[in-house]
Amino acid sequence: MKIAISGKGGSGKTTISATLTRILARRGLPVLAIDGDPNPNLIQALGLGPGVEAEAVPRSVVERREDEAGQARHVLTTTIEDIVSQYGLKAPDGVTVLVGTRVDHAGAG
Repeated sequence: MKIAISGKGGSGKTTISATLTRILARRGLPVLAIDGDPNPNLIQALGLGPGVEAEAVPRSVVERREDEAGQARHVLTTTIEDIVSQYGLKAPDGVTVLVGTRVDHAGAG
């Protein structure tokens, strides 16, 4: 099962995501939560203490390649298992969390 939560800023996406992931994990389901917000706070919402930070998954885990038909595709350069083992953090209730992005610096939009 894959669930994505989106919405406008301040609508409670992080709170809903954290609650849902912990409920599913408590029911015995394996849960991988990915925080794709440029201002990631899911780690704290899942119950990891203040000051706990995850290393963001680098963009180098995906590269653009052309298939036989010449169509551009984005493909992983490593396995999901390797990504989770290297960048994942264990949160309460058995949830594993990844930080999918982080703003490194301001730039032109």
